[in-house]
Amino acid sequence: MAMVMICDVFTLLRTGSRGDFSPCLPSWSCLLSSMNSRSLSVVAAVCLCFAQSPTTTLRGKLVESGAGQPAIETAGRKLVALDGDPQTLAVLGDARLAAADLELLGQFKTPTRFAVGPFYTSKSVFVHKDGKKYTISYWCPTCSIRSYTPGRCVCCQEETHLDLEEVH
Repeated sequence: MAMVMICDVFTLLRTGSRGDFSPCLPSWSCLLSSMNSRSLSVVAAVCLCFAQSPTTTLRGKLVESGAGQPAIETAGRKLVALDGDPQTLAVLGDARLAAADLELLGQFKTPTRFAVGPFYTSKSVFVHKDGKKYTISYWCPTCSIRSYTPGRCVCCQEETHLDLEEVH
């Protein structure tokens, strides 16, 4: 079904009208025969936009580097500074997670600097505790509102509680 729709889109791009065509079989020859150079460029650009660089896992104890930035101390006692978007850095800066055994997903920018994956596109920070893996969130017991960064509840303005949820 999806291949028929793709062929339909390419027919539209090539001819300017949908026309009457029989659905092609899902094959590369169908796609390539219906593509002109402009439509091929559009497909290539879309693929590049959605491509992601490979994700690396970093695990260790959450510590503070000399500059007050969060860092991970690996099992080999290597200190790796952490970068990330503001929401990720807020979670990593939460004092309740100090010295926690963390697993981070992202990419090494240098051998001593790790960029944690984007906050809203994937779960990229996990806690390991008692042999189990947990996601991190924050809960207001008064309002029953969950958030994903530390701070005050958006409703009652009370401080939210750290809430670790086991990954199954």
